[in-house]
Amino acid sequence: MRISPKPKILSFSHYGTLYGANRSLLTLLKASREQIDWWVICREDGDFVKELAKNGIEYDVIPFTNDIHKVPRFPQWFHSVKRFAFNIAAALYIAALVVRKKVTLIHTNSSVIFIGAMVSFFSGRKHLWHIREFVYEDYALKYNFGKSSFRFWANKAARLICISKSIAERRVIETGVTAPHVVICNGLVEEVLPDLSPRTPAEPPVAGIVGIIDPAKGQMTAIKAIHQLIRKGRPVKLNVIGEIGDPDYHAEILHYIESNGMTDYVKFIGFTKDIESIYRQMDVLLMCSPNEALGRVTIEGMMHGVPVVAFDSAGSSEIVEHERTGLLFTTDDGSLPLQIERLLNDPSLRATLTGQAREHVLQNFTITKYRDNFVREVESCR
Repeated sequence: MRISPKPKILSFSHYGTLYGANRSLLTLLKASREQIDWWVICREDGDFVKELAKNGIEYDVIPFTNDIHKVPRFPQWFHSVKRFAFNIAAALYIAALVVRKKVTLIHTNSSVIFIGAMVSFFSGRKHLWHIREFVYEDYALKYNFGKSSFRFWANKAARLICISKSIAERRVIETGVTAPHVVICNGLVEEVLPDLSPRTPAEPPVAGIVGIIDPAKGQMTAIKAIHQLIRKGRPVKLNVIGEIGDPDYHAEILHYIESNGMTDYVKFIGFTKDIESIYRQMDVLLMCSPNEALGRVTIEGMMHGVPVVAFDSAGSSEIVEHERTGLLFTTDDGSLPLQIERLLNDPSLRATLTGQAREHVLQNFTITKYRDNFVREVESCR
């Protein structure tokens, strides 16, 4: 019986840092090496490229541009056309490499780039496209040629891989995309979770919020909740972990902290790759993004035994079941501080949520499940 050779897949990454999308891709690359011969093209150098080299994964750095913008540049149409032309040239060049290297399939790791769709079109290879973000709602980004440009390229894909039901609903079903789609959640954990040492909350307790400092992540919501608790006589400290994405938003946060005498209660830690150290310092994890595509940070908190309080919307509502695997809060100003206080005042509730959350992660977000589901889609598209 003839054994089918491993498919060679070219994957496109849209940035060079080790933020969520690239971390999820790196997990997939390492987990599926026995089933897939990977080649990755990155648009820029960075920590992600260093990890690829460290793990012996074939890669090239070839410049191309994202197909979105946040702040329009006058005249925006001119800059959009210029970037499109640059990407067409890059896609034609890469398509020739695809044919030469006998690539089987094209994979794109984000919906903010169309380069994979273009290379697929020019090379005649099928395209698997990971849809990991809402784009407009979460990061206030806009496609250079509008939402119809995404729909045009998405409808040419062999498979759209959505990381949550919310993403599938908003980015595929509601926008009229008719290409086949499937929901495959990111995998973060091995088959066995590490043992945890019992933790007694610090005094004062420490909450944490993880993510790039940007209005999309809701750091101000967390800080205002902590302020309410301080005024109530229930002081809580807050660790803000993440790089500054929006300097104006960061300045607004600093002004609020200083104006309300919170300097001793809020600590900015910056970006760190030491995930375990982040969660060891927390008594409660806050997920304040109103438009979280899935919530990698939420899953990480759960697996490290940190109880989660999350905004009741989008991907967070899929991961966190209220009063079973965590607590959910609403847009009501008093909702978040109330749920934080519930957790801190009730050791039994905290222990119950932590245990059930870890079990939930083990059942739904393993690396093996992530890999097997992805490989199944690859095989169906060959």
